[in-house]
Amino acid sequence: MKKLLSIIFVFCILAKGIFAQELNIIDKDNNSWLQVYNNLQKSQALDEHIRQLESEIRRANPQQKAELKQLLSLQESKKAILDELPKSFNSMLDKVTINTNVKDINLIEYLFASKKIKFAAQTQRLNFLKNQYDEAVEYLENELKLTVSQDNKNLQKEEQLQKEIAYFENAKGLLEGKEEVLNRTKDLYFNALKEYGETQFVTHLLNLSIIILLFISFYIIKYFIIKKIDNEEKLFKVKKVLNITFFIIIFLVAIAFNINNIIYAATLIGVIAAAMTIAMKEYLQSIASWLQLILGNQIQIGDRILVNIDGNPVIGEVIEISLFKVSLYESINNTTSSKIKIAGRIIFIANNVFVNNYVYNYTHDKMKNIYDMIELSIPFGEDTHKVETIAFEVAYEMTERYMEVANKQFQSMKKRYDMRSREFRPRIHLIPDSKEPFFTLRIWYVAPYHQIMELKSQLSQKVVKRLLDEGISFYSK
Repeated sequence: MKKLLSIIFVFCILAKGIFAQELNIIDKDNNSWLQVYNNLQKSQALDEHIRQLESEIRRANPQQKAELKQLLSLQESKKAILDELPKSFNSMLDKVTINTNVKDINLIEYLFASKKIKFAAQTQRLNFLKNQYDEAVEYLENELKLTVSQDNKNLQKEEQLQKEIAYFENAKGLLEGKEEVLNRTKDLYFNALKEYGETQFVTHLLNLSIIILLFISFYIIKYFIIKKIDNEEKLFKVKKVLNITFFIIIFLVAIAFNINNIIYAATLIGVIAAAMTIAMKEYLQSIASWLQLILGNQIQIGDRILVNIDGNPVIGEVIEISLFKVSLYESINNTTSSKIKIAGRIIFIANNVFVNNYVYNYTHDKMKNIYDMIELSIPFGEDTHKVETIAFEVAYEMTERYMEVANKQFQSMKKRYDMRSREFRPRIHLIPDSKEPFFTLRIWYVAPYHQIMELKSQLSQKVVKRLLDEGISFYSK
């Protein structure tokens, strides 16, 4: 008996939903207005049905609750699907997009009138919606006449149709407002086109013709000048000079054309300056870097420098500092011997590289000596005190004269920089290896930058010979 009552109860709830949906008599296809309104009616009916189900669930017994919750879940799924459809006339009219900002007309817009096509498309779309609106209202009025003329009057249907006609009449203002905005915007645009044609068109067309003529003349002149130059390096420089000169001429001509309009001229100058900055970014950076190199006195011709470019060391002696590049002569040194395995090349480096990378100067100011190092492997069982003594004696003996020179050079550099005093005697370090049973003997000593490799070779031979003579062996696997 309880089961039968539950079935009857659920049937009643379903009947309410079906009856609510039957109240919607709009079934005309292919009409956007009727479809949107139909979506709204169905959505409202579903909302009401869901509220009824939720109210019944709160009052129902446990068995009825389970059945009602299934029905509620089904209705909520329908509502979620329906929510994806448009339910507002505003959302439908938003498809007619109108840009109400009519900017100043320029020569390109006047010649091609690109917005005419957009206005025509939006007008066509709005006319289509107007026709569909008239069809929808006519359909509802015919349905109302047919319902009123019937012998057995359906008062509920008649009342609903009257409400729907009134709803559509109120929505007519949205359509008329959209049409008015579109027409006003079109009038403003066409008036602006007409005004431009009567006032500025001839002047701007003449200006454009002069600029085109300048371009043609420039390329003709450039062709005949380049044709007479055979030297590749000179050709490169001439091209750069011609391009920069032409850019400046165009820049000045553009300003002259717009000198009467201060705001426009200032804007034009800003745009051209920005374009020049982007187009000539590397050259401008190189010029700024050249000024920094010259005025900052960081490197000078004759200095030996090392520059890390993308993790790769580039080392050599500076032989030229020009407006766009620094030229180096690649000498024989530790880096070229151990990593590059080649030397004697001329290296060209853009000036902006010196701003964006670390630069190591071996010969800055009057300091022409640097610390160099020799590494040897000494087993743990050897007399480390004897090793240190021998290494120090040999290094001191061979670098004593360089130590005195380095000290004088350092005293001169102290006048320029705030540096504490230091000694340039050899430094001996014995560091135990973390994996193998030996000490790494490191001998630091002062060496003149132009004799680094020769001194390293002589000092290494003499240290090794003295250690072997004293019975000191070297580690080997």
